[in-house]
Amino acid sequence: MNRIPVLPILLGAYVAGVVSAAVLGGPWPLTFALGGLVGSALLLRRGTLAIAAVALLVVVAATVGHWRLERLDAAPPPPLAAMTGTHEVTGVARDDAVIRGSTLRVDLGVETVDGEPMHGAIRISTRNSVGVVRAGDRIRLVVDLETPPSAEAFDYRAYLRDRDIHLVGAFPTEWEHIGATDRGWRGRLEQLHREVVRRIGRALPEPEASLAAGVLVGEQGSLPDDVDEALRATGTTHLVVVSGQNVAVIIGIAIAALTAFVSRRTASLCALVLLPGYVVFVGADPPVVRAAIMAVAVIAAGVTGRRTPAWVYLVYAAGVMLILDPVLVRDVSFQLSAMATVGITTLAPALRDAVLARFPWLTSPGRAAVVGVTATATGAALAVLPVQVATFEVIAPWTILANVAVAPVYEATVFAAALAALVGDVGPLGLALTIAPRAFLWLVEVLARLPGAQIAVELPLVAGAVFVGLLVAATARLATYARSATAVAVLDGGISSRFTTTAGLALVAGGLWWTALAPSEAFPSVTVLDVGQGLAVLVRDGDATLLIDSGPRDGAVLAALGREGVTQLDAVVLTHNDLDHTGGLAALRERLDVDAVYVEASTVALYDGVQPIDIGDRFGVGAITVEVIGPPVATRDYRLASDNDGSLVLLVAIGDRRVLVTADIEAPAEAWLVASGVDLHADVLVVPHHGSNTSSTQGFIEAVAPRVAVVPVGQNPYGHPNAEVLARYEGDESISLYRTDEDGAITLTSDGEHLWLRAGGGR
Repeated sequence: MNRIPVLPILLGAYVAGVVSAAVLGGPWPLTFALGGLVGSALLLRRGTLAIAAVALLVVVAATVGHWRLERLDAAPPPPLAAMTGTHEVTGVARDDAVIRGSTLRVDLGVETVDGEPMHGAIRISTRNSVGVVRAGDRIRLVVDLETPPSAEAFDYRAYLRDRDIHLVGAFPTEWEHIGATDRGWRGRLEQLHREVVRRIGRALPEPEASLAAGVLVGEQGSLPDDVDEALRATGTTHLVVVSGQNVAVIIGIAIAALTAFVSRRTASLCALVLLPGYVVFVGADPPVVRAAIMAVAVIAAGVTGRRTPAWVYLVYAAGVMLILDPVLVRDVSFQLSAMATVGITTLAPALRDAVLARFPWLTSPGRAAVVGVTATATGAALAVLPVQVATFEVIAPWTILANVAVAPVYEATVFAAALAALVGDVGPLGLALTIAPRAFLWLVEVLARLPGAQIAVELPLVAGAVFVGLLVAATARLATYARSATAVAVLDGGISSRFTTTAGLALVAGGLWWTALAPSEAFPSVTVLDVGQGLAVLVRDGDATLLIDSGPRDGAVLAALGREGVTQLDAVVLTHNDLDHTGGLAALRERLDVDAVYVEASTVALYDGVQPIDIGDRFGVGAITVEVIGPPVATRDYRLASDNDGSLVLLVAIGDRRVLVTADIEAPAEAWLVASGVDLHADVLVVPHHGSNTSSTQGFIEAVAPRVAVVPVGQNPYGHPNAEVLARYEGDESISLYRTDEDGAITLTSDGEHLWLRAGGGR
């Protein structure tokens, strides 16, 4: 009895019960119970009480698994499912939106429908012109909701229901971002994921960048359709899905690094701390969760000194996941991942050992490695075949050949992706890093064009069961043959080789996490420069640069730009004609490369070689948008209270983050802006007129509702900033106030979702 691994047997029985409910349905719990009672009675008559007890527990576990899924399927739909028709909905994006061409798709966890609390989720499709939608964004929309469609070949309605999505809607008539939920450490890791993808995109061209992001962090949303189709046709889609091999690499690197300081056992336990963050980082898809649970079991076994077959860990992982969520059994990625792991952990070793035992001349390191790769590809391909046929009704005959052929360039692609993510824009090195992913794509595309790359096939359920039975028998036969043959010693690269590989991976991965967890210098930024009494705001994204105003005549702007490492400006925008905003222009043109100068339309005659701009005009600075939202000088009859009210007002947007640059506008212009209906909300407000008492009215501050207010000011005879004005900002606990005369230059960096502030760098 002590030799019977009871826990994995019971978990396996539970999994079998859930699978039977998904595949067969019907009153199978009764069959399980009857069979268990009969079997137990027969065993009890023989006196094998312990075995009978285990048999009974197995039946109970299988029955519970079957019953749980049946009960979930029989549960009535939530009230949300009946809310068809046109409704106003507020909800929170579950994940980043998926963009395909000109359309955007996002799943919203519903908070309210027509103002009433509601639970569940909906899937919305709309034009991608609504802007970036990140996980955690809160959206308000008005949309016509309907029941998901369902086809005979694919039950889309059931597919969505398993994800708690009960309605779909397309092209809302109203769409509004109304904030974002605080996702804490999860949001931080999602931000890291986006930064990795961004860095790869800056280093590599398309479609190589999309492939590299896929193999490194499982990013599939940007893969072109033709690449997706080629991967499916060759059975290599799993290579761009983060799974067990990625988890093994991250845990292996962590253990290798920590063993320099602590014992291997302690290092193994400490490495587990990385797992939750890594799972969230790559998306927490079923294959990753399954691999993470298996990693926990493997490390626990290693720490305790137990020798356990690999299939047991898979049973642990599948059992735990299906206990938490039985509906997961219908998830295709879970099915493919689990079956591939079955093939890799059972059939592949038996096949490899049998081949090496039968052909000893293959046992040299290089040949044995090829045998191992081929056996792994064969085991995985044969194991997933029943799922592939049942789900997609196709067979890919070239799967094994494709996986073996792609294996070397796959490893090189992973390395190239990691290096690209580590260093970002790599310049000439980018050409070298492109070689591996380009070869990967070429091989896959060539193999996908071979005759018979995909064969349509439709087989009954019993055929799949027979195939699985034959596969089990073949695995047992191969394993028996390998054990009976002469033992084979398969050489490897030795400790030194493994150490070198691990050290290299540790260096790349460690550098990646170090650089990506901090706000990247490559992110777009807005810097309110310290130029004394005046205004100069630097807007830049990579090499793209725009300067709003040029500060006073004393050359302070040249020194400030020098501290920022800027030697060239794509454009300068002058908001109005005051010398503390325009005085530095001549020095800029003399000392730096300035491509263009834009001024408010009524002042064009005062300058040489300038171009007019007016309300409604926009500039693109890399990924940054700069829009003129005031004043209405040329577009409507508006009488200026002062020349200051003619200042251009500029809204700088980096994704969802906004900076409002107001130059020297005063109370009348502020009142017009508030009454104009323009969305003035901004995360950062460059305080109007250097904090003068002619500006910063309470109504204007409330309309902008900034989180940060920056006063561009220096020593002056005007009393700027005014004490009462400062009190208005300081009296609002939600606003952080900065001054360039005290805090130096204020740099605001953003990835389009988050905002970082760095103070310092003054004169």
